[in-house]
Amino acid sequence: MPGRTLAHVLLDHVAADGDRLAFEYLHDDGRVDTLTYRELLDRATQVAQQLHSTGPALLLYPPGLDFVVAVYGCFLAGVPAVPTYPPLFGAADRIKQRFARVLADSQATTLLADPFVLSMLTSSGAPEGLPPVVTIDPDTPIDREWSRLPSPEDLALVQYTSGSTNQPKGVMLTHGNLMANMRAISDVFKLDTDTRAISWLPPYHDMGLIGFILTPVHGGFPVRLMSPIHFLKNPLEWLRQISEQRVTHTGAPNFGYDLCVRRAAGKDLSELDLSRWRLAFNGAEPIRMRTLKVFADRFAANGFRSEAFLPCYGLAEATLIVTGRHLDDDCVDADGRVDCGPVIDRHDLKIVDDGEVTDGEGEIWVRGPSISRGYLNDTGQPESELFGDIDGRRYLRTGDLGYLRDGHLFVTGRSKDVLIQNGVNHHAHDIEAAAVLDNPLLRPTAAAFTIDDEELVLAVELAKRTDVDLGELAVDVRAEVLSSTGARVDTVVLCLPGTIPRTTSGKIQRSLARTRYAAGELGGTVVAASSATAVATEPLEELLSSVFAAVCEVAACAPTQALSSIGGDSIRAAEIAAVTEDALALPVPIDVVLDAQTPRELTARLLALWGADSAHVIDRITDLAGSVR
Repeated sequence: MPGRTLAHVLLDHVAADGDRLAFEYLHDDGRVDTLTYRELLDRATQVAQQLHSTGPALLLYPPGLDFVVAVYGCFLAGVPAVPTYPPLFGAADRIKQRFARVLADSQATTLLADPFVLSMLTSSGAPEGLPPVVTIDPDTPIDREWSRLPSPEDLALVQYTSGSTNQPKGVMLTHGNLMANMRAISDVFKLDTDTRAISWLPPYHDMGLIGFILTPVHGGFPVRLMSPIHFLKNPLEWLRQISEQRVTHTGAPNFGYDLCVRRAAGKDLSELDLSRWRLAFNGAEPIRMRTLKVFADRFAANGFRSEAFLPCYGLAEATLIVTGRHLDDDCVDADGRVDCGPVIDRHDLKIVDDGEVTDGEGEIWVRGPSISRGYLNDTGQPESELFGDIDGRRYLRTGDLGYLRDGHLFVTGRSKDVLIQNGVNHHAHDIEAAAVLDNPLLRPTAAAFTIDDEELVLAVELAKRTDVDLGELAVDVRAEVLSSTGARVDTVVLCLPGTIPRTTSGKIQRSLARTRYAAGELGGTVVAASSATAVATEPLEELLSSVFAAVCEVAACAPTQALSSIGGDSIRAAEIAAVTEDALALPVPIDVVLDAQTPRELTARLLALWGADSAHVIDRITDLAGSVR
């Protein structure tokens, strides 16, 4: 039916069966909040009635049902929603800086916010240009007159691409874009009213937002949500929920499956029943066949079938999905790349090399009703880099490389200087800028790249020949990059001046730097994330040092050694928190691990946090008898 949007679909659900379950939210302590379709409509209506401007509304919420209500409130009001990360994920200063950039770029006229999160964000002063704040008021009278329902051509969402720390890129998506992509997701994933879904993915963009907050309402099936932090600390809880809730559809980026396997080691999980899990998508970062095989082998006894895996390819500029297919026996090419399936219905995909369609490898171009019309504001990127023309038709240039085999897409790399780590995009120039900023020992010349889609390598040039401790300098570089961008640098290469290749116009040649490094021809001193030799003197320090080392897979970690210096990031911090909690039966918040950074500082903070319970820590460590190492 023409003119329909997700707001119309929600009204239809309420008219047909408003008491049917729509959303659940699983808290870390096991409590479950619920929303029926009628409750969602009523609460979203209360939000819509408070949105008096038609300008974009910035959404600032922790994961949970209030965020869901805010999104649908915007849809009912015909107001573009601009989801943004709260200062709960990663370094608070970095999140605040990102929020300020998104606020300025989006020109939001309203801020829909959770009061507690807003207080965290403004604790050191409100960002400049903060618009009027609206909070969800359950006492707002409900007026069910729908005079402002949007049309398919209206702007529905501005989803800011993840990872960049400089110029934000707000992808504009209309209601028509959303409906087209949700129809495609429903087709590829074979969704129906019998579907049962769960998601721990961040709900602020891409898979978490489109896939699990919008698509379930489009398809009329219930979904249970949980916090990303909950998953990172206890990934096996995701599997337990799949088992207990008889989940049929869920998924994760590659690292999510790796994390489950890692945390399942040595555990008796015979109670898990994964036999009803018929679709396990894998996307958002390079898909590794060995990850799929190891996961399938580990959980085969629990009823998981490898054919449930559905590798897929997509990007924010195409709303979400572009291609996808279930795994089969002919899904891997000679180089180990995984078949991501054919292009979704009503869309067209071309492989283009040097401006011409090719049967070989080239850039992936896509056209169809899911494709965004572009970015909200000028990003400094020429139009010709985002869109291209084939036979008079406009195509999105994805910046990704690939080839087609029998109409199925194999992704081979990226032509953009974007590095993907744990499902998050990091722009190479952001990492490079953070590495050399205000460091007199380094020239403003660096090259960031990945090897085999796994190892993140950062080459930097020394300012001059010096007697500086290169190991300590590499530690400082890693820490600065992690703090500024959230990216975990695996290897630092400290080069002499003039080593990193440039074009004749002075641009860094990252691809050539990667090639030379892989061939052992880049030169310089290679400093991998490594261990130190200092010895812990306190039992808790010793335990934490061993946990740091085990989680980051290094031989040892000194009490004063920073997590970032041994390759740690927020994922590893979550594992450290979870392992320590399991060992000591005391709370270990992830943010405390991230803020403390070293085993010694974490020892002090945890002892202060635990108070009187700290007296029993030594006895518990003694009982462990070195079992956690």
